[in-house]
Amino acid sequence: MSIYINTTYLLDTLKQAIRINSIIPHEEALASFFAAKIRELDLEPQWQEVAPGRPNVYASAVLGPSPYFITFTGHLDTVDIAANWLTDPFEPVEKDGRLYGLGSVDMKAGVVCALTAFKALLEATELHPQLGRIGFAATVDEEGYGTGARALLDTEFSQSDAILLGEPYYGAPGTRPMALGMTGKVLLKLTVQGKMAHGFMPQEGINAVEDAAKIVAALEHMHLLDHPQFGRGNYSTLKFEGGYKEYAIVVPEQCDVIITRLTVPGESRQSVAADMRALVDSLNLASEVTIETPPPFYEPFILDENSDLVQTFEAVYHEITGHTPHWGAVHGITDANIYVAEGGIPTITCGPNGDKLHAAGEFVEIATLEPVARIYAATAVRLSSH
Repeated sequence: MSIYINTTYLLDTLKQAIRINSIIPHEEALASFFAAKIRELDLEPQWQEVAPGRPNVYASAVLGPSPYFITFTGHLDTVDIAANWLTDPFEPVEKDGRLYGLGSVDMKAGVVCALTAFKALLEATELHPQLGRIGFAATVDEEGYGTGARALLDTEFSQSDAILLGEPYYGAPGTRPMALGMTGKVLLKLTVQGKMAHGFMPQEGINAVEDAAKIVAALEHMHLLDHPQFGRGNYSTLKFEGGYKEYAIVVPEQCDVIITRLTVPGESRQSVAADMRALVDSLNLASEVTIETPPPFYEPFILDENSDLVQTFEAVYHEITGHTPHWGAVHGITDANIYVAEGGIPTITCGPNGDKLHAAGEFVEIATLEPVARIYAATAVRLSSH
C-alpha cells in the first residue's frame, strides 16, 4: 500500500517540539503545541487535566466502516537537563544524520511520528473504506508515576483494540529490541524500628541503622523468580536514611530504606513483599521491620507472539524496513505496562532509534523517523482491514 508520509512536516514538527520545555511536571506548553497541531487537521482536541497544568491531549476520528480502533501515542514529559550538554538542549541541532536535543528520542520523536501517521491516515481518503477509528494521544507523567496513561484509560481510548507506543525501541539489528514484554516494578519501603539509647552504651539500645545495613547487605540472597524469556528481574537500593538530624550521641531508633524491584511474569506486589519479609525474618534482627509497597507500581507483561497484532506488525515492519524486527523481553518500564496489564490493550512498543536517553547529548537518528511513521500507518490499515 502507498501511504504518503510528509517527512518535512515530521522533522519540522519534531524540531519545534524540542524547543518547548516539557521537563516533568511542566508539560502544558507542549500539550498546547500538539493541540494546535490537531486543530490544523480540522479536529477539535480533547484536553484532560490529569493534575493542575498537566493535561493529556488527544483526538480520534472514525474514518471508515471497520470496527477496529487503533491508537498512536507517546508521552510529553522529559527528564531534567543533565550536566555537560555541549549545545543548548532546547535548540535542535542536526548533524551527521542525528538530531540532538532534550527529549529528541525519549520521546518527542515517537510522539511526532504518531502524529504524522495520524495525519497521513486522515488525508489518505482512498484508504478510509479499509479503516475504522484511529486515535492520537499525548500523555503526561511517564517519567514519574504514569498518571497520564492511567487517566487515558478513563476515556474512550480504553476501548482501543491496539496501541502503538513510540518509545525508542526500534528493533533493527544492532538497536534496542522491540518490547514483546516488559518487566514490572515494585517499590519497597522498609521502616526499621529500633530503640534509642546513649551512643556510648549501645548495648542498651537497638541500632536501626545497623540492622537496616544488614538487610541491604543480604539483598543478594533475596528470592528472584527465573523466567524463561526475561531471566531474573533485579533490585536496587534507592535510599537509605536514618540517624540523627542534628549531631547527637544516640543509638538511632529508626532507619528507612527504599528499594526498587523489577519483576517478571509470575511475580506480584504481594509475592515481592513476601520474599522481602522472608529475607528480613531470616536475619533474626532485634529491630522491628515494616514493609510497604507504595506507588509507583507496574505489572509485568508479555504479548502473545502468535497474536494478530504481533504477526501483522511484524509483516508490515519487514515490508517497510527490509528486515524482521528483533523482539525482546525488556528490563524496563513504559506506559505499555499500564495499557497492557491494567487496560487489557495489546500494545506494541516501537519508536525511532537514538541514544543518550536521560543524558547529555541525547539524539535521534533522523533516518529512522519516516519508517516508524510509515509502519504505524500501514499497521493501522492492515489491522483494520482484517
